[in-house]
Amino acid sequence: MAPGGGQAVALLALMLLGAPAALAQPLGGPAAPLTTPPGGAGAMPRPATPQPPIPNVRLPALGESGPGTGVPTPPRRRGPRQAEPRNTPRAQTRDQTPALSPAERQRRLLADLEQALAIDSEYRTLFANRGAEQARSAITASPIIYGSPALGALGRGDTRGTGRAREFQLEFAMPVWLPGQRSALGAEIAARVSEADGRILRRQLEVAGLLRDALWTAALAMRDAQVARERLATARDIARDIGRQAQLGDISELEALLPRNEVLAAELELVRAEAAADTAATAYRTLTGGADPAPGPEPLAAGATIERHPAIRAAEASVAAAEAQSRYVAATPRDNPEIGLYGQQQNGYVTENGSSIGFRLRLPLATEARNAPRRAAAEAAVTGAQAQLIQRRRQVEGEIAIARRALRAAEEGDRVARARLEIANRQTAGALTAFRAGETGLFDLYRVRQLQVDAAYAQGRAEVELGRARARLNQAQGVLPGGM
Repeated sequence: MAPGGGQAVALLALMLLGAPAALAQPLGGPAAPLTTPPGGAGAMPRPATPQPPIPNVRLPALGESGPGTGVPTPPRRRGPRQAEPRNTPRAQTRDQTPALSPAERQRRLLADLEQALAIDSEYRTLFANRGAEQARSAITASPIIYGSPALGALGRGDTRGTGRAREFQLEFAMPVWLPGQRSALGAEIAARVSEADGRILRRQLEVAGLLRDALWTAALAMRDAQVARERLATARDIARDIGRQAQLGDISELEALLPRNEVLAAELELVRAEAAADTAATAYRTLTGGADPAPGPEPLAAGATIERHPAIRAAEASVAAAEAQSRYVAATPRDNPEIGLYGQQQNGYVTENGSSIGFRLRLPLATEARNAPRRAAAEAAVTGAQAQLIQRRRQVEGEIAIARRALRAAEEGDRVARARLEIANRQTAGALTAFRAGETGLFDLYRVRQLQVDAAYAQGRAEVELGRARARLNQAQGVLPGGM
């Protein structure tokens, strides 16, 4: 290598060694400045190209180990979110988002989940069904009357002529409770309301799972875009210095094409990465009604138990509702009796002239033709609900076991990826030393640098997968994000 290229080689070494520090940033951390290479204290440091900082945000800590036990609050829609200025690039707006405190992150994620629930059609339908079940309690308001009373009237005239014979009746009738029917129906209605509450909690967890998946998909895309931006910034710095060396004749024309090729490859990768990041962010906004994703590590919930899992609680509520329905069927072996009071007025050529008052009772009989199908349906519902509860327990236990194994694998993968990146950084430092000594060429240096870039991408993905694994373990344990 020509003697006149020593200063440029030192600058090249500085910029190449800046890539490991920049590419090894954790998720949500700002870009690190380029540093002086090991053993190169004599070289003059060069400031890194300024890059927009990545907001250091993460998912909020969970205040509770599981969902609350009270009746859920009805969903509410929020006002429109403030739109971004039209003359501001989306990437610049995203990178310049100020860092959020842990409490603000918790409130933000909780607001995202509430907004996602407010626009979820199935969740709103479940809430409407709960109101319908609760409205049935009006049936048990009266301690005597079951259902609605009725008024009846009857008029009759003789065919022998007008006014020869007339009869008029007015009746008031009402169905009455069977013994034990009112309390059995009240218990069945209460169990149905509890079952609806369980379904609402289960849907909350399902929407939380969709929110977590969308959030970590966006986190992975944002991480790839961050690495791609750092790669492009470093590649442009290298290309400028190598271009000057080529003009001085210290670098051959063929070698000078390498940095240009690397810049184009980095630009292409950045375009793809930012497109994927925008797509993932759009999917998150669609789910939440306009909120931007704020990825970050989610702490594992402590003290979560299977008994507090929304799916288990919903299945247990279904069993209780089926059993209450079976008791109600047993308490109603016949249709409700009906008691009626009537008044009668007769005039003309009839048997009796004048007014009279009467009493009428209608008592349906209990038959197997009526009761056998109802008992069988109630017993089948109980059997099905109990089988569903057993299956839910197995599924939840299996999902938790799978999530724990996935978390251990993600932790091991993150450890290996970090070790690989550290080795790649050392390889790059050694390649730079060999390049300064004239023991290797620019082609070999770029090959080692490509290994470093690949290791940086792998480490970023491993870090995101670790965060996703923690979120999925919380999801499998039935813990809602944001302490909801």
